[in-house]
Amino acid sequence: MKETEFSQELRTGMAQLAIWTRKFAQPLHRIINTSLQKITASEQGHIILSVYKPGDDRSAILLSMKKGESGISTTRLKPTTLKQPNSIVQISRKYIQGRKICSAYATISPISIIIELAEANKQIENFQEINDGPNCLILDLDAKPPRIILAKKYTTIPVRYRAQYGMNFTDTDIFFESWCEWSEDCTKTKKRACFEHPLISYCPLPQIENIEPQKIIANPITEINELKLKQTGIPLHLTSALEFLPTHIRRSAKTKLQFLSRRLSRQKADLPDDKEILRLQRQSEGFKTHFYLWPQNSVIWYVPPQFIEEFGMPAFYSLKKSEKPGDLLNKIHAEIDVLKRRRQELTSRIAESKTAEYDFQKLIIDSAEELKNAVEAYKEKHIHLQTDLKKFEKYALDYVLIKEDLPLISRLCRMLDISLTESEQAQKIREEKAKRYPFKEFIASTGEFIRVARSAEDGDKMIKLMPSHHTWIHVLTGEGSHVWLEKPKGNKPSMQSLREASVLAVHHSKHSRAQSADVQIATRADIEKRKNLPPGKVIVRRCETLLIKYDNAELHKITEPAHKKVKI
Repeated sequence: MKETEFSQELRTGMAQLAIWTRKFAQPLHRIINTSLQKITASEQGHIILSVYKPGDDRSAILLSMKKGESGISTTRLKPTTLKQPNSIVQISRKYIQGRKICSAYATISPISIIIELAEANKQIENFQEINDGPNCLILDLDAKPPRIILAKKYTTIPVRYRAQYGMNFTDTDIFFESWCEWSEDCTKTKKRACFEHPLISYCPLPQIENIEPQKIIANPITEINELKLKQTGIPLHLTSALEFLPTHIRRSAKTKLQFLSRRLSRQKADLPDDKEILRLQRQSEGFKTHFYLWPQNSVIWYVPPQFIEEFGMPAFYSLKKSEKPGDLLNKIHAEIDVLKRRRQELTSRIAESKTAEYDFQKLIIDSAEELKNAVEAYKEKHIHLQTDLKKFEKYALDYVLIKEDLPLISRLCRMLDISLTESEQAQKIREEKAKRYPFKEFIASTGEFIRVARSAEDGDKMIKLMPSHHTWIHVLTGEGSHVWLEKPKGNKPSMQSLREASVLAVHHSKHSRAQSADVQIATRADIEKRKNLPPGKVIVRRCETLLIKYDNAELHKITEPAHKKVKI
């Protein structure tokens, strides 16, 4: 009866272990066949294992003995580490850091996770001492409280433990000797037996399908978009669709298409090459395996020729001040990570750019079809008006754009930030140009441009735009606008243009009611705008003064619409 109960209990425990092992299958698979690069401990009761395998991500492995979170997991955000490494970290760094993890599994009795490491590198100086030391990390979850153990694995029980535990172990049972134990209560560094009884069994890890470490996995949305583009293709009648659109829409659409095409070309050109990533991975593997050959107290290591050929390593490595060989390895790893992240990011962006280009081309074609159908419908309805075919087609196009409801063509114009009709677009451009300049612009009767600043801040902007040989005019006393008189090529400004510019300077000042004031005239080179001066204020080094008197008729002649011109 007892055997039946025991076997039933064992079967239940193995079933629970199978479920538990499946839950932690990913971190256990992640850690196998990796190199243990660094070991640290956190304030929350974690052992943090930084492992590396070419092609894998840079996530760390956590062994946690914290209540409610005990187990093994992977993380990219490492917990806060201890300021000073504790005993288990110091001993682990001496004996197992830098070695390869050859096995990781879970056991049923006691419930634990065991990580086994391969033999140390035979070419290191203290190989025998390291090889005789601990070679396992164990997370014992059956202990109260849970503990993390640095242990040595034996294929049979050592002689020194046979008197105490010989009755429990046979010659074929595996035995673990603890070198250091860490729990919430205390840390023990005395050698002792890890378990008083042999391990019952361990559950084989479930296989994770489609694990491809060397492949950079792209975004699933990206793959779907690329598949859609491959299936649909670029439409062949894009050119004819562009030709049917109005001139201002066609020009803007072509500019947008050119921008999308150039952006896609730049992204493809910036995409890191797979060969470069593989070359750096080979180089890091060769450097990590053989950098123990670096001469002591030397800042240069001349790489043996066989390593250069096998791993693609450079002819020599050199250290900077206070730099160690391990820092060079970290730089190579960082460069590999940057290239991988850059490639993954650009792969996603390229797919998005392809989708955006395809969608924009489709919108152009649909808009042209919508406009064509509307124009054809208008022609059929007003066929009796077709006397001059070219004029009628132009009239029909303009009428449809203004009067008809065209959602697709309106959406295209909004995307291009233009108006539906060409006249509205030209007016919009003129208004934008007028808003863009910090001055009003007039033309003198002799043909020179006269520019009057709109405000004090705009006056400062206008002065920055003035060439050094052009003429600057301002009222001598009181507030007023800065006036810029353009100098004709090879000549001095005429007296007529100087008078007209001076009249505008007085008119745009506090003397406008009096229609009389003294003005100062200087070149741009003779005035200075310093940083500490308030807006609109300048320092005049040298100038000439002129008394200006005018009447409304003269002012109207300068400012009337026939003489006013806004540059486009």
